[in-house]
Amino acid sequence: MFILGISDMEHDSAAAIGAESAVSPVLAAIEEDKLSRNPAVGGVPRQAIEFCLRQAGAKAADLDLVAVAARPRQAWLRTERFRLANLLTLQGGGYGRGTMGRLSRELNHVRLLKKTYAGQPGAPELADFEHHLCHAASAFYPSPFDRALVLTLDESGDMWSGLVAAGEGESLRVLHAMEFPNSLGWMYTQVTGLLGFRPRRDEHKVQWLGREASADFLPAFRKLFQPNAHGLPHLNRKYFGKGVGERSAFSAEFCRELGLSPDARESADGRTRAAIARSAQEFLEETVVALAERFRKQTGAKYLCVSGGVFLNVLLVRALETRTGFEKVFVQPVSGNAGTALGAVSLGRKKATGRVPRQGLEHLYLGPEPEAGQMKAVLDNCKIIYRYLPSEEELLDETVRILREDKILAWYQGRVEFGLRALGNRTILASPFSPYVIENLNQYIKHREDFHPFAISVTAERAAEWFTCSENCRFMASVGELHDGPPDLRQFAFRGNSVRVHTADRATNPRFWNLLRKFGEQMPASTLVNTSFNLFGEPLVCDPREAVRSFYCSGIDAMVMGNFLLMK
Repeated sequence: MFILGISDMEHDSAAAIGAESAVSPVLAAIEEDKLSRNPAVGGVPRQAIEFCLRQAGAKAADLDLVAVAARPRQAWLRTERFRLANLLTLQGGGYGRGTMGRLSRELNHVRLLKKTYAGQPGAPELADFEHHLCHAASAFYPSPFDRALVLTLDESGDMWSGLVAAGEGESLRVLHAMEFPNSLGWMYTQVTGLLGFRPRRDEHKVQWLGREASADFLPAFRKLFQPNAHGLPHLNRKYFGKGVGERSAFSAEFCRELGLSPDARESADGRTRAAIARSAQEFLEETVVALAERFRKQTGAKYLCVSGGVFLNVLLVRALETRTGFEKVFVQPVSGNAGTALGAVSLGRKKATGRVPRQGLEHLYLGPEPEAGQMKAVLDNCKIIYRYLPSEEELLDETVRILREDKILAWYQGRVEFGLRALGNRTILASPFSPYVIENLNQYIKHREDFHPFAISVTAERAAEWFTCSENCRFMASVGELHDGPPDLRQFAFRGNSVRVHTADRATNPRFWNLLRKFGEQMPASTLVNTSFNLFGEPLVCDPREAVRSFYCSGIDAMVMGNFLLMK
């Protein structure tokens, strides 16, 4: 039995596939943009679906169910209810026009799916599930907990912006739904635009912009939401204009609270922008921590599972780990829209069989893996001079030698990661003990603002020697604290001792783990600077030709592609 899961197809569309007989709950998963090279693409993820079927050794006729993480008709009914209820105060007609276009596209995507995969006799059933229920399923079912509180938060999915649920065994029981526009995710997106970044693309920049600033405007942000009778955040519409739900909607009164003119992007200086970012982040953290604590006390839950785009915010995840009474917190590492494909697989399996296997998410190496012959064909076609390193020992020795010479190295190995973060297969590496390593990575490769922190990869067994961090750092989904180690590691800390940490596991990525181990044998610590192998705002590199192009279009000094070594 094969279950194909499709994310909400409005943006960041993705596909995943699972099989009843498989040891792992997911055999393959990939975002469409990594294959199409079109960032944040929406629509039916045709290339992602084709890859998942190939990887599983299945055809469309072998599918038992196609599960979609969206219910556009239900979303339409909620939209109409919202529009009519706010017709006078929020220009409901204008809101409806924009939203109806989006819902029409979603219905057309579903129609195309049915036509392609469920339109012939004997074809699989097509089932749709609540967007936030898919978020919840993607967080609870792979978690190590038999009973947990489940919290989801994003901008909006099927006109909900969040969900509080109780997970127990194989069941998920919805306690409360948060209706749009009472959305912390939407608020954070509005702040992203207010600061001059790209909404729905650059939210991660907001958390880093304010990392060393003071939260001068926290009192103003506290006025944006008030808890309702259930303790859920409720939007204070006094501070929003009549464009709630669409474009930049902060009212003139709220801008005055921040000391900004109506065109804030031109009037705010660097210090003010950083203070706004820090204030928004602090408000988000204290609000979500209070929300989780309220329901922890109500339900008596010892564990928390979270998902949704808001939880891509690693500082928020760390706040939940350290400032709540939960014994453990599990964040689904692909918490954004693409990750709903994982939840759709779980809910689809439950619908088809009545059961959901409680198997953990061991790794995210779920994308394509080119063979050595494919790599060689690309290198030969590009007339590139390369060395082939046949043995594992020779490959690791040569890689460590390059890194010890203070060079920056692209590491292209195995299957591409599912999600936004490079976890040791599509990554750029550098020695943390190299002089000017941060400046060189930013200036010659990433070309991004200098407030972005770089992550440090470390073997899981030795992480505790230098860092205090949680299991969520396996997926770079949280941050840790630096408590010991060589002085050079201090340059990667922010907010005192906070560090982005990635703990590498020997069982799931032995080659990368061995590289860290061998580097540590010759250097002060088995740690490497790790940043994603992508350029120009593109997704992670996927196939060998993209890797070669990115290598030669950047300041990277060397690349290890499989067992092939390229040097400039």
